[in-house]
This record gives sequence, C-alpha cells and structure tokens, in this order.
Amino acid sequence: MEIVVDSSFQKLITVESVPNDSVVGRTITQLIGRISIPGYGKLETDFLTQFMPAAAFDTVGVDRLDSLVLYLNYNADSFTGDSLAPMQLSVFPLEKQLKSPIYSSIDPADYYNAQGMPVALKSYNASYLGLPDSLIKLGYKAIRVKLPDEMADRFFQKYKEDPSTFSSPSRFAQFFPGLYVKTSYGSGCVVNVQNSVMNLHYTKTTVINDKDSTYVAAQTLMAVTPEISTGNHIKLEVDPMIQSEIAAGKVYLVAPAGLNVLMHFPTRQIVADFEQAVGDGGSTIQGLINSLILHVPLKEIANNSYGLEPPQFLLFVRKSELQKFFEEKELTDNIRSFYAKYDSNTRSYSFTGLRTFLNDVIEKKRQGTEITDADEEIVLVPVSVYSETVSSGSSYYYYSYSEQEVVTDIVPYISAPSIALIDADNIKLQLTYSRQTKK
Repeated sequence: MEIVVDSSFQKLITVESVPNDSVVGRTITQLIGRISIPGYGKLETDFLTQFMPAAAFDTVGVDRLDSLVLYLNYNADSFTGDSLAPMQLSVFPLEKQLKSPIYSSIDPADYYNAQGMPVALKSYNASYLGLPDSLIKLGYKAIRVKLPDEMADRFFQKYKEDPSTFSSPSRFAQFFPGLYVKTSYGSGCVVNVQNSVMNLHYTKTTVINDKDSTYVAAQTLMAVTPEISTGNHIKLEVDPMIQSEIAAGKVYLVAPAGLNVLMHFPTRQIVADFEQAVGDGGSTIQGLINSLILHVPLKEIANNSYGLEPPQFLLFVRKSELQKFFEEKELTDNIRSFYAKYDSNTRSYSFTGLRTFLNDVIEKKRQGTEITDADEEIVLVPVSVYSETVSSGSSYYYYSYSEQEVVTDIVPYISAPSIALIDADNIKLQLTYSRQTKK
C-alpha cells in the first residue's frame, strides 16, 4: 500500500470577491444603528419583525395598565463603534404580514406607512455610564422604548375578547403584523440586539389575608423567537479603497451583506488525476481517498483602526446551492456543504473534511452524472453557527455519560461589521490517497 500526498492542485485555484448584498435574514439577532468605518464602509441597519405572543395574560384584578415597553436587550460588548455616540430609533407598526424568506435588501416601505408618524421615538447610546452597579453586573443593557398606551389597551382588550388570537404566531400576525424599528438619527454605533421583548406594566389588586393589596406588576406579552419571521434591513456601501483594491486583484470578505469569495475549485482535475493514478491500468488496481484539506489564510489589514475581526465561521457550498441552503434552513451535511472556524492563532480557516465532497462527485460520475461547472464554482460565505450541548447516558453493568455539541442553526453572519483579506497566493489544497499495487 502506497500513501500519496498531492499538493499540485492548489495552483489551479482562483478566488475573487463577489457581491453578497441580499442575504436571508432568518435570525433573532437584530442590528440597529449607523456607522462609517475607514477601510470597511458605511453601514446602516434596522429591522422588521413579527412577535411570538404569550399564550396567557394575567387579567384578574388588573386595575390599570401603566405602560407597554419594548426592551431591546444586548450584552455589554455587543456593539461596534463609539458607545457614547448619540443615536435615535423610531418605531412604526407594520401594516401587513412579512413574507418569508426575508432578505436584507427588503424594502420596508412595502410593509409600513413611510409617510406616517412613528408610534415611538427613543434616543439612546450604547454606554453603561450612569447605570447602577446592580444592572452593570448583569452584563447586559436594554434600549427601553415606551409604546403608546392605546397599543397596550388594544392587546389587553383583544386577549379578554378572544384569547385564541394569541394561540399561535400566524393567528397573532393577522391581528398584529409586527414592528419596523428604524435608525432615525445619529451615526457612530451599531448595536447587536440579542433579545427583544414587549412587556406590559400594570397595577393589580388582590386579596391577601382578607385584605385588598395593590401592587405593580409586569408580564411579557410577546417576544422575538426563532419561530417567527424577522429580518434585518441592511445597507452597506463598501469603502471605495476596498473596491479599488479588489479591482487590482485583492480578495476581501466583508459582512454583513457585503462580499463573499467565489472560488474556482479544480474538481475535474482532482478526480481525473486520482482516477488515472489508481485505475488506469498498469500495476495499480485500487485506490482510496484519505483526505482532502483546503487551507485559506488571511493577510493583515493595514487600515483597521476599529479592530474589526474576520467572520467567526465560513461556509463552503456550491454557488448553485447557496440560496437554497439558507432559504430551506439547511445544516451542513459534510458532503455538499461544510463550515470552518476561524483560527486566530494561524489567521486561517481549514476545511479538513472535503474527502466526502470528492467521494460524492466520484460516485455520481461512476453512475453516469458528469462533473459540471457547478461542481467547480464554490462560494465561501461568512456565517454564524449555533449549537447546543446534548447529554446522554446509558447503563449495562455500568453507567456511562457523554455530552456532545450539536449544531442547531447556520445563518448568514450579521452579528457585527466584519472584514477579512484573503491571502490568495498561499491557499493550500492537499489531497492524500492510498493506492495498492499488484506485485
């Protein structure tokens, strides 16, 4: 048995930056703000969202509805830019239900009255200055937006009249399509909102020890969850300096909704050379692919005063299958699609499991499906990968316990401004295979 390591194919790889200005925005992450970053571009973000209603409201003994508040919660470090930059957002009710899938290029004017007045305005900044220590220790902050009292009364009365309206997201969306939260003033900061809820504050009377007791209370009426439709409206103007460098041959990744990398992957040549090496007569009678590894390094970016990081993950998928991947909420199957995590120590991404991609192509070729251009047009796309820990235990004479990280969602990367410069001259592609010879 002979082990062959072949790195000759990397010279056939070519890469280029391609626009990625209309991504599927299926994520509960919501970006709000406006910022201009030298060496990156101008980014403006807002969002449209439906809400998951609470199945039950507390209505017994409620004397007065005090306020309805939209809380946009974010972590201490979940913003880009100047935390003291004065910003303002405005809130508009949607007038019709959001269509799915929602793309970042969505026109909000299709869903709200652009000539109408907002139902709420809120000035804010991302800083923790002025917050009490008790809130700072929690590690998150909320942009608190008071909504009209009429809206609070409308929800409350509707629940008392017809609780079934709140029984499912689809039924509730017919009654209340959602909100459009728009950046209306300011520049210099973009906030990544991880959790959005709408809370009702009210005064309630109850009987305690045969005496009436009045107190204030609050309940969550609705929230943004993975089950409902929500989308980020993103406008990114890539810095002219980046555009000129791309025209000169450099290759950039920019997110969110900026630039992907289109790669010519030499699938035909790899398969042809492998099949010739292991099955074209002579003394060779058998071959097995051991591994196919793609290593994508990055270069330092000179003009990066904001310290923007590369995307945490890259998706490897055929260009022809990209939109389907996100629209149908697929996960990587490690046959037709893969992801790699950014390694900050080596400043690179490594796709180590591409052996199965090649085996799949070879098997289909043997069954009569020829390799096409689509098999050689690969896109590298910035994504966020979400996972959860799954525990399992078993016993048979003894007890065993294990935990495993299971990927639950892969979505286009929209968490924060991000940029990477591909070191195109040093991309590595290494094929390792075994072949057996007859003596």
